[in-house]
This record gives sequence, C-alpha cells and structure tokens, in this order.
Amino acid sequence: MAHKLWKDMAIKLDNASGSPTAITSYVNQASPESTADLLEDTALGDTTRSYIEGLAGATVPLNGFVNATTEAMFGPLLGTRTSVTKSFSFYNGLKYYTGEVWPNEVAISGDVNTIQTFSCTLTFDGAVTRTSVDIA
Repeated sequence: MAHKLWKDMAIKLDNASGSPTAITSYVNQASPESTADLLEDTALGDTTRSYIEGLAGATVPLNGFVNATTEAMFGPLLGTRTSVTKSFSFYNGLKYYTGEVWPNEVAISGDVNTIQTFSCTLTFDGAVTRTSVDIA
C-alpha cells in the first residue's frame, strides 16, 4: 500500500455564514493531535507514581496563507471571542476526521517580502468522528 502524502490531505472549515468551505489550497500545515489528561492517583507509601485516565480531547494547529477566504474566516476572531463552534473536516487520504471546533490563538503575520500568513489552534468540542464520509 502506498504511503499517504501531503497532496492527499483535504481541509474544510465553516465560513462566516456557516457553510463548510474547502481551504486546502490555502493551508500549509495541519496536525490533528490527541490530548488526554492523566490524573495522578499515587497513594502515600507508594514507591512509584500511578495514574488514571482523565478527559480526552483533540486539537488541530493550523497554518496557512491570508487571502479573502481565510481573512473572512479568521480575521473577525482576532482579539474577540466567538459564541459558536465551526464544523471542521480533515481528510488524510484514507479517513475523514470531523467535528465541531473552537478556533483560538488566532494570529495573522507578515514581514517585508513575504506572503501574509495566519495561524490558529482548533480545539474540538466533544468527540472527533472518524469516518469515510465527509461533512456536507
């Protein structure tokens, strides 16, 4: 079986009107990551630490290029809060990872003789769905 490449990836995120919008061609890095809290339950007298599993979650650090589409998605979030989640879809060439996300840590940057870029962290609100079906 062939290994998957960056060109197999596809990313969708709700635009300002709430419609899933393909932004793959504007993104240069996306890394879905699992998170899980470990709760220490070491008792007095124990000689080694022990843990139990706490809450699980996932985040997606996302970076890309600023244009009319991405500025309309992320620009309004700079310096403000949002009260609605966005639908998100990440395709790795084999499966879709989808769910509702909260965008945070939004940044827009640029320098002399460079392309403007954006970055943010998308934090899943609830479970991540892994399926062979994309969001609408």
